[in-house]
Amino acid sequence: MRLAHYITLSSFFFTPLAANAIDPIPKESGFSGYVNLGAGGVSVKSNELASAGFIDLSEKSINSYGSAKSESSAMMIAAGEISYTFAESGTQIFIGNRLEDYIRFDLSTFAGVRQNLGKAGVMGASVLYTAAETEVWSDPFKTGGAREETGRTANGYRLIWDKIYGTGLELRYSYREIEIDNEQNGQSLNLSDAERTALNRNGDNHKVEARYQFSSEDRRHIVTPEVSYTKHDTQGKAMAWEGYSVGANYIYTKDDWRFVTNVYASKQKADEANPVFGEKADSKLHGVSVNALYSKPFGLKNWTANAGVAWFEDNNDISFYDSQVLMVNAGMLYRFW
Repeated sequence: MRLAHYITLSSFFFTPLAANAIDPIPKESGFSGYVNLGAGGVSVKSNELASAGFIDLSEKSINSYGSAKSESSAMMIAAGEISYTFAESGTQIFIGNRLEDYIRFDLSTFAGVRQNLGKAGVMGASVLYTAAETEVWSDPFKTGGAREETGRTANGYRLIWDKIYGTGLELRYSYREIEIDNEQNGQSLNLSDAERTALNRNGDNHKVEARYQFSSEDRRHIVTPEVSYTKHDTQGKAMAWEGYSVGANYIYTKDDWRFVTNVYASKQKADEANPVFGEKADSKLHGVSVNALYSKPFGLKNWTANAGVAWFEDNNDISFYDSQVLMVNAGMLYRFW
């Protein structure tokens, strides 16, 4: 999988924490937040991802440039956020990480501020920092021996404007600088210097998103369609691309149960032909996830049990870049305020 695909999936994999993109800012000053702990199993097919945390995501050695083999592993899941609200000014500062980032192997921590603007809505700004690196293969094309792992970071910032003038509209802009510690993509191949440069994965990722939330009068049904545009500008033009995506989030609530379904589709066009294969790495991406949440399990106040399954597939014109993720997870979420 081209690595930046993981940071273009919005909150596709796991979005049951709230019906809104930004939780309402509390009306009283003080600390609030949540923590979610759980476990799951994951099956990944990728020729570029090496590991995330203690999870091996692909084979160390390959003998050909076809589709990757699937690797399965158990995984621990941990995510949370802590915030402090200044009620008089409607300001909230926060630090944490998101499940939707963790589950797509983007181990980022964010810190920032949210501001209630009254009728204008809620603005948010945060910095994104890769506290724990995702490991990738320094040269994914190396054959005849073990490939070497190297760290990948995606630091940047995110801007959000939600509930714009009392509507269900939310706009987002994200920027990330992608850095591969020891970038050797294609160095084991008989390529010219220009062709090796075309495979450089370091660069910048820009993403613009728009969402609109529709809900029934009793808020039992909530539907949030979204569209986005991503520009992935790398030093190697064969690895650069732009893409458009559409998706939708549906939340159904009944008594203490909440069911969350996400669907996602994207089409991405590479800037230039890949020098190894002689064609562009254009791709089509599809995915779906289903999650169930149950409030106050066993009578535990402020706790929510959750479980889900997610599937994502990238069908690339170059089979070497085909990828797939299948994940199941279960956990317990605790909110405090």
